[in-house]
Amino acid sequence: MKSKRGSYIVEAAVVLPVIVFTIITAVLIISFFYQQMEQRCEMHITLRGSAGMITEKTIYGKSGLWHGESRIEKTALGGAVYGKGYVVMKKRGSLRNVSAWEMSGKAHAIDGPKYVRYCQLIKGQLRDEKQ
Repeated sequence: MKSKRGSYIVEAAVVLPVIVFTIITAVLIISFFYQQMEQRCEMHITLRGSAGMITEKTIYGKSGLWHGESRIEKTALGGAVYGKGYVVMKKRGSLRNVSAWEMSGKAHAIDGPKYVRYCQLIKGQLRDEKQ
């Protein structure tokens, strides 16, 4: 008859660190995706605010929270704002070889009154050409 007195302790010593490592890794991955989504929301709010400043019609109070690259292209009826940034894990822990993730976004702005005047001007020119 063999004794099984220490088998539970040996099994726990092998399995418990694997379970703890898995839980910590899952928490770090979830926190990274939360951080990425948070920065993406800040990027879109900032880009919308910059697009609103192009038309001088819309002002967002929370613009400027995001620190990334942005490029503004103005057009006759408004413009577009393009943004690009990188997300890096704040707490690496067991995930040491994770690199930065690139995120990009854009926001378009159209000045409504200018657009309506432009459409009316084009319609007027088309009517003149038909006559």
